[in-house]
Amino acid sequence: MARAAREGGRPPLDLKEAMKTSTTLYRSAVRVALGVVLILSLPLVAMLVTDEVVWSLADFVLAGVLLATIGVALELAVKKAGNLATALGIAVLGVAAAIVGEADDAPGLVLLGILLIGSACALGVRTAQDSR
Repeated sequence: MARAAREGGRPPLDLKEAMKTSTTLYRSAVRVALGVVLILSLPLVAMLVTDEVVWSLADFVLAGVLLATIGVALELAVKKAGNLATALGIAVLGVAAAIVGEADDAPGLVLLGILLIGSACALGVRTAQDSR
């Protein structure tokens, strides 16, 4: 009982709960990794087909990091949102911001930044409420 009090009032996880959490994290990581590989395969194939697409290793690494970050954020949104409709709404807003924010268009990038900052704040508030 003293251990549960030290851990914020929550009882320690039993083996079954720990395995379920581990499996869930593994599945989320696999989904994110597959999404990143699928999306990064598009410019790779384009580089093989045409000379107009030229990406360096650094471009692939940076895009991979950004896509993985977005994938993890979406996984957290789905987990925290509780329902798929809310998570899909967040994803659609992010995709819309990326489409509107073409290479030379700052308003779309600003919208994407506002969306990311708002999501981070909402996640922080929700996490703080859950920890009480």
